[in-house]
Amino acid sequence: MRVLSGPWDEWDPLDTGSSITVGVLDGVHLGHRRLLSLLDPGLAPTVLTFEPHPVEVLAPGSAPRLLTTIEERVEILASLGVVQVGVLDLAAIKALAPDEFVEGILLKRMNMEHLVVGGDFRFGKDRAGDVDLLDRLSASHDFSLEVVELVRDREGQVSSTRIRELLEAGRPEEAAALLGAWYRVTNTVVEGDRRGAGLGYPTINLKPPPRKLVPATGVYACFAHLGEDPHQAAVNVGVRPTFGGGELLLEAHLLDFDRMAYGELATLEFVRYLRPELAFTRVEELVDQIGEDVAQTTLALSTASPNVS
Repeated sequence: MRVLSGPWDEWDPLDTGSSITVGVLDGVHLGHRRLLSLLDPGLAPTVLTFEPHPVEVLAPGSAPRLLTTIEERVEILASLGVVQVGVLDLAAIKALAPDEFVEGILLKRMNMEHLVVGGDFRFGKDRAGDVDLLDRLSASHDFSLEVVELVRDREGQVSSTRIRELLEAGRPEEAAALLGAWYRVTNTVVEGDRRGAGLGYPTINLKPPPRKLVPATGVYACFAHLGEDPHQAAVNVGVRPTFGGGELLLEAHLLDFDRMAYGELATLEFVRYLRPELAFTRVEELVDQIGEDVAQTTLALSTASPNVS
């Protein structure tokens, strides 16, 4: 995988012809995967994406939480056969006229021979460019253009916004159906208050990654990737109201794991929402409920498979 970042006008022009799609591709959901499936494998399958999210540039402070960090996005794209990713900062290109974007970046820098876009694709200063302009430019600049219908299901268009809404409502299975994979949160394991170990259910603890969407508070059945093999995990996303509350934390009890993991990188895959986070009047009630959560986690994951790492 070749990743180009930094000022686009300093990128070395590519030697080989490329087949390109352009967009944020946050989540790399089924709609995005449709675009990727049409990239020409006889050329260099390439994605131009954006970091930070364009809304952070256009309306600072109002950008949505990310479904995928740029590192996660690149990893997923590589697994889907993309061999080149160019990372653009909208702030550096928003003044480019549509034809300047095509000629200066897509053609001159990326050596584009084939372009795949959705029917609603807009680009260039003030989003003035559209597929009709691309059609005219493809004729004058000798590249092929493929315009793809938006992917829809019975509920409507598959979109990053819709997936965020599902996760924020505690509906990870429905989100996964649109993503084509379980939703993931990755971060470094941090030291907690060790209450879980005292209750007989030790946990690994992750703080919410900056700018990354964390599913609704509650208890989930998850797969946890820590080291080589995935583990089943009952995960509480919340503030621990039984013990007076605190900062939002992801606490994962791994069912077949019994070692310290501070400082290691862990990934949680959200499979099923089990229940809301509750405040218990007695610790014994909490312990009984965690035992039930573990049993429900085993049942929920018995017919599920973790993402391929």
